[in-house]
Amino acid sequence: MQIYNCTVVFKLFKDNVKFSQENYLKLARFGINTEYNPKRFHSIIMRLRHKGNKTTAALIFQSGKVVLTGVPSPELANETAWRVVKSIRASNSAAGNFQKIGINNLLVTNIVGAYRHEQKLAIEKLFKQLRQQNIKANYDPTIFPALRFKINVEERDGEVSCLCYISGRVILTGIKSIHEMKHVFNNYILPRIKNFHEHNFFI
Repeated sequence: MQIYNCTVVFKLFKDNVKFSQENYLKLARFGINTEYNPKRFHSIIMRLRHKGNKTTAALIFQSGKVVLTGVPSPELANETAWRVVKSIRASNSAAGNFQKIGINNLLVTNIVGAYRHEQKLAIEKLFKQLRQQNIKANYDPTIFPALRFKINVEERDGEVSCLCYISGRVILTGIKSIHEMKHVFNNYILPRIKNFHEHNFFI
């Protein structure tokens, strides 16, 4: 299983400091690669490009909270956060004094992992087995093409979500670290899907 992307959260200010309404609107207007439409979403969106044509969206809230979505890997979390800070500081002359901003309480909140099984999956058979095991699962191909199920992992709080497609593609979300991703996939996901190849049911 490989990392597809991750979500990162941090604060621009310490304590309870936040943007003034005036400076926040100036940042929306003069910020680098920013867009702001409060009727659609109540944060400034700043877009950052990475190698390989991947894009991270930074959601900048007036409270000073920043949510980074689409970060290529946890290792790039700090670097990407600093790119946001530097872009805001570069707006200083037009949008107010932002020199006091920095990175505070940075945290990777979600990792999305992706895996491609070597064979197609017998999704309906897998769905029936999961239901028999009292695992939360949903599969209705007329609404969504993937089998969706959640697993409670003993070693952590909260659930991990999994999507399985007939093509063999598997997506994991709700992961907090690379170690956890490997552990959950090898011990909870792979054992459940490895015997559900389509050809096993058409001999």
